[in-house]
Amino acid sequence: MSEGKTAVGLREQKKRQTRLALCVAARRLTLERGLDATTAEDVAKAVGVSPRTFFNYYETKLDAVVGPVGEIGTPDTREQFVAGGPTGVLIDDLTWLYASGYEPDNEVRESVSLVAEIIKQESRVLAAFVAAGARYEKAVGELLSARMGADVSTEFAALTAHLMSALSTRAAMSLADNPDRSLAEALHDQCDLAARLFDSGRQ
Repeated sequence: MSEGKTAVGLREQKKRQTRLALCVAARRLTLERGLDATTAEDVAKAVGVSPRTFFNYYETKLDAVVGPVGEIGTPDTREQFVAGGPTGVLIDDLTWLYASGYEPDNEVRESVSLVAEIIKQESRVLAAFVAAGARYEKAVGELLSARMGADVSTEFAALTAHLMSALSTRAAMSLADNPDRSLAEALHDQCDLAARLFDSGRQ
């Protein structure tokens, strides 16, 4: 790998870490204080960056609570997925792509838990997540189209997006009974369970 590509990769990794850190901080503060009592400046201070940096990543505090909707996996794994890897089997590679974004595992677990609690208290956050669904489906569609070399239908993109969201949610919920397992392992298990629905053998 060239030095230039390495430097770009490190910058992208740092940007991703900052984006996620701002999201987690926004969720923590919103749960602690409420959305109205939380400001973008508060979130920036909690992460140790300037308000200007905050607005480089999110337009509003509500956007930060929702988080990077279209950011699936990591830059490196998205590149590998688009190139047809790592296995060449679409559902397996989608599972691997999504699981690659579950790092660090403890922060992802906390973030999922925070969202569940915030939604109970803040109807605006639930509405924002619903509104972000279209952006998420578009991001999934773009990844699939880039991998397949042709535009996929909006129906296929939406189905894929909702399927992977459902499997990811079930994976997170399953950890209540298996706290020592990772989210990535749980997601792979949920995908294996889902595959049984399409098994042509008699059940």
